[in-house]
Amino acid sequence: MKDKPILIIFAGLIGTGKSTLSEILSKKLDIPIISSDIVRKELSGISPTEHKYKDFEKGIYSKEWTDKTYKEIFKKAEEFLMKDSSVIIDASFKKKSQRKLILDLAVEMGIRYFTIETICKDEEIKKRLTNRLKNEKTIPFKGITGQASDGRLEIYDKQKIDFDVMDDPELVSGDRDSHIIVDTTEPVDVCIEKILERLIHD
Repeated sequence: MKDKPILIIFAGLIGTGKSTLSEILSKKLDIPIISSDIVRKELSGISPTEHKYKDFEKGIYSKEWTDKTYKEIFKKAEEFLMKDSSVIIDASFKKKSQRKLILDLAVEMGIRYFTIETICKDEEIKKRLTNRLKNEKTIPFKGITGQASDGRLEIYDKQKIDFDVMDDPELVSGDRDSHIIVDTTEPVDVCIEKILERLIHD
């Protein structure tokens, strides 16, 4: 990991703990993180902590805005990698086309990559999303940067239906499986330990 930069992407449904884990991993590895929630709001000219509770795929969450957001994310990631800096991307990556674009970039640049898929039981996700709205300062999954997220219970089921199953051929690089599945119903430290073990030994 010290010789060449690596690309780590977190992918998964809202409420599964992507932001929490990516933030902790970023601190442990001392590498930058690109958050789709923050990039999206920067592009729209609003504060990361200002909430825009729109219907599914409406407003700044429309397909047009999402495409613009991912384009900017990929641009920022490429800039870090070009400087030999590893980088973490925290986004839902719900469509295979989004995952393919960033992983193709990594392959083109000769960069090792890992896709960390966060999963969680429905009842736990719904509890987290309900708590998130009750108190915007209380972050589900003992999180750190969840304030930027507008994810909520009303759009969870719709996102779940719209999420492409992560069986992409791009998730396997040669004879090395780059797909790490983490069940965030487990304690945070257990999830981080599992991720670090894979990153270090693969």
